Amino acid sequence: MPAEHIAVANHKGGVGKSLTSVMLAAGLAQAGWRTLLVDCDPQANATSMFDPDDNVEFDLFDLVKERTPLSKVIRRTRLECLDLLPSTLAVAQLDQQLVAMHRREDVIRNALEPIRDDYDTVVLDLSPNLGMLVIAALSNADSLVVPTDASRWGRRGVSMFLEWSEQLREARVLNADLLGVLLTKYEPTTRVSRDVLADLQASDIRMFEAVIPKRVAAERMVADCTVLGDQGADPDLSNAYARFTVEVMNRVVDLQKTRGRHHA
Repeated sequence: MPAEHIAVANHKGGVGKSLTSVMLAAGLAQAGWRTLLVDCDPQANATSMFDPDDNVEFDLFDLVKERTPLSKVIRRTRLECLDLLPSTLAVAQLDQQLVAMHRREDVIRNALEPIRDDYDTVVLDLSPNLGMLVIAALSNADSLVVPTDASRWGRRGVSMFLEWSEQLREARVLNADLLGVLLTKYEPTTRVSRDVLADLQASDIRMFEAVIPKRVAAERMVADCTVLGDQGADPDLSNAYARFTVEVMNRVVDLQKTRGRHHA
């Protein structure tokens, strides 16, 4: 079965999007799913978790614009079953470059097509904006995860992002199934966090049951390039992301079964 392409996206920054992408990719790989993490963000935060020295020769820009072969761009990581398609600041140029490209919404899909059968899942970490590269990545996705922090601005932002996603869906640019919204940086001792969680749960937005707690240790994990399953990883964050990963896997399996029945 072709790889499930999962986009992790939100136009609001600071919601734990890159950390979620990395933890999800690591969790899927540790569960035995052959996984490719595609860093579509010029900030390259996901890349830095596996290459802290920024020793990147080829990146997503080289793949899309320079037609560099995938075999030269994709890199192995220290985790078995997890490969990385890295990013650098050069990827920021793609938004401008895509404007002049023919069928620009399809460039990510076309670029990744040769390896669609080589992996069980592809996790795409998207930039916190609504640019052309984000649209192209969303157009490539089979399913969508939307992280949001437990703040009032985060709650407002996720509604705006989902409304924009529906506009893309109506324009037939986006076909991805929403796996769910993931609440991050949750502090049960604060009223704002509790109110945001309650509001989301009372809405018709599909949520993940897992909630990611706010932890100072998250910054330490980033500084130490520690991911899910690594020795020294914060146990609370690891357990929360492990539960989230299991939910993603179950929802992907269910979706693939449904798609198979529809295709029959």
